[in-house]
Amino acid sequence: MPLDGKLLLHRTAVTAKEMLGMDMSFVSDTRGDRQHFLCVAGDADSFGIEADSSVPLEGTYCDLLLRGELGNIVPDAAREPLVADLPATEAAGVGAYIGVPVTLSDGTTYGTLCCINHEPLPELRERDVRFLEVLARLVAGQLEEQERDMEARRLELAAGSVGALLAALAARDGYTGEHSAAVVDLAVAVGRRLGLDEGQLVDLEHAALLHDIGKIGIPDAILHKPGDLDPEEWSEMRRHPEIGEHIVASMSALAHLAPVIRAEHERWDGAGYPDGLVGDEIPAAAQIVLACDAFHAITSDRPYRDGVPVRTAIAELKRHAGTQFSPRVIEAAVSEIRAQVRRSHPRGALA
Repeated sequence: MPLDGKLLLHRTAVTAKEMLGMDMSFVSDTRGDRQHFLCVAGDADSFGIEADSSVPLEGTYCDLLLRGELGNIVPDAAREPLVADLPATEAAGVGAYIGVPVTLSDGTTYGTLCCINHEPLPELRERDVRFLEVLARLVAGQLEEQERDMEARRLELAAGSVGALLAALAARDGYTGEHSAAVVDLAVAVGRRLGLDEGQLVDLEHAALLHDIGKIGIPDAILHKPGDLDPEEWSEMRRHPEIGEHIVASMSALAHLAPVIRAEHERWDGAGYPDGLVGDEIPAAAQIVLACDAFHAITSDRPYRDGVPVRTAIAELKRHAGTQFSPRVIEAAVSEIRAQVRRSHPRGALA
């Protein structure tokens, strides 16, 4: 988290602690199976809590709160049966607790804003809960703003990284660079038909652009050979998904796409490579790229063969649905290809 973001969260935590007159306050992220303390304010040492530390979420005060088993206010922890025997109560010396969820604008729960005290505080009231809820809304807004800024920076960095890799690929093999760019439009359109959200579509676009990036590591004699490859050459060529995985994994903005790049030649029936993944073991983006890659490859003219007509290519895709390709992806791809042909040639049949 950026430093200015941490400072704003810390100031909010300080405000909560001071206005409620409690020993410590914290903002935590509870989206996984651990409670991560994003910031703490006050006498954290005496409770055994540190900023940026985490504890197992299950059975904590905040876990019970978020599951609706514990109220927002625990004025005297020793007298509350749900928490009196918890390790946190005894080991940390918790006497009183008040907490509220931090809820994002889409309704999901990010974590909690809480205050704790060593001594019981019977004077805690619902007005204190309302005050914390106002602060929690400010915290949620700050967290979402930070995530938007981080996503914008990630996309900017990813776009630059993709551009650099594509330039290198195009310099090495002009056809492969052009082919990758051509696969993108169809892949993104198919992804939209399959209901992918905008973030997934961006990742799909990058994966489609980079699906052949591993060919940078294939010898020219094999990469540019005009005829069929012999078994030894095919063995070398089949390394390109793994090479691509390593290239993409080395770039922080694109590392999350490494499994997709590795899986771009996996088959629905498990007969693909390098891992023999079956069905939905194959990342969804890789399933889409494989089908769109195949369509463009067989409809494109190459020095050693002519491309096939669109009608023939569609028949090939459908014939291999359920073996080489995901049936669901092929259904969406065929629908999109036909729609594109209708838009381009409204009065003509499929070529």
